[in-house]
Amino acid sequence: MTTKRVDIGFLEEKCNWLLHPRFFPSKVGGKPAWLDLKNVPDFAKLTCKKCEEPLIFLCQVYAPFEESDDCFHRTIFIFVCQKGSCCKTNSADNFIILRCQLPRKNDYYSFEPYEENENECFPMDKWAKLCNVCGIKAPSHCSKCKKVYYCSRQHQILDWQKGHKSICPDLQKKCDPYWNNFNVTEAGQSLLFKEWELIVDEEDEEEVTAVDPNQEMEKLRKMIEEKKVGTLGNVSEGELEQYTSPLPEDKLYNKFSKRIARHPGQVLRYDKGGAPLWITENIGNIKSIPNCQYCNGDRQFEFQIMPQLLNFIHVGIELNSIDWGVLAIYTCKGSCNDGPAYKEEFIIKQDLINVTV
Repeated sequence: MTTKRVDIGFLEEKCNWLLHPRFFPSKVGGKPAWLDLKNVPDFAKLTCKKCEEPLIFLCQVYAPFEESDDCFHRTIFIFVCQKGSCCKTNSADNFIILRCQLPRKNDYYSFEPYEENENECFPMDKWAKLCNVCGIKAPSHCSKCKKVYYCSRQHQILDWQKGHKSICPDLQKKCDPYWNNFNVTEAGQSLLFKEWELIVDEEDEEEVTAVDPNQEMEKLRKMIEEKKVGTLGNVSEGELEQYTSPLPEDKLYNKFSKRIARHPGQVLRYDKGGAPLWITENIGNIKSIPNCQYCNGDRQFEFQIMPQLLNFIHVGIELNSIDWGVLAIYTCKGSCNDGPAYKEEFIIKQDLINVTV
């Protein structure tokens, strides 16, 4: 039996400057590589619905839409609240998905691709002032040096404690109008996810032998104990045992295990117009996908983030950390231009075990 081929994503380490916005990267962690540099969303747009603190950049996928000249450059951004207390089973309220797109000729980037030159001057602050800690739009600045900007008081205090206090007097004497840049500061390193490049390639058609579900669950349990995998990190042994018994009957989980066994390290599956690879038959939270709120057109599935990503950003192991089974992203089928530069899209979060919260 043949299966539809999709694109799958893996992570590789790469120098920070090569993940700059001018190279239109797909990436995980660090600061977001914004596409439209002037109309960056502000703090109010990127605030957790539960705790009202700033969301943190998780990843972005560069996905041009060939059907439209206005989408020559197109990127989907995912932000998440880091607080485990805001992460609820089968609920995506702690996530926000944004879509941004530009024609090839635009106000920010060269018509032709940029050469990989680390010393090339590409000032970000000529467009929008960005938070020195997390990289989102910053409405306020340090009252002393007036060169470093922040999205919130929380991040200003963190940056002060992590190094700005010592360098602020020197900055007051400098005239560089582009102090705020794309690099991750010491404060950012303590808060943001580890930065990786996301490499996307076509999944091969190699078939694998049938997977023993009980054997796979035992492997998963062992990886959790060795802190090699994040998913299910907040599930007790009793809850794990309770789920193990009916596992052979969960055909979707068996299908999921068999499919990812080809490439266990994959963190993304891209299949625009296709269907997600659900992790379990427990899909009670999966409902009809709402139409685009800007053009009222249909949305379609575009890609999903896999639980393996948790391993690379070092979360999902400790108690009360964020977690997920799969994150399924749905976007406007026509990739409309209506509304703001960064348009909110739809996400479904499916967890492996339905724990009563």
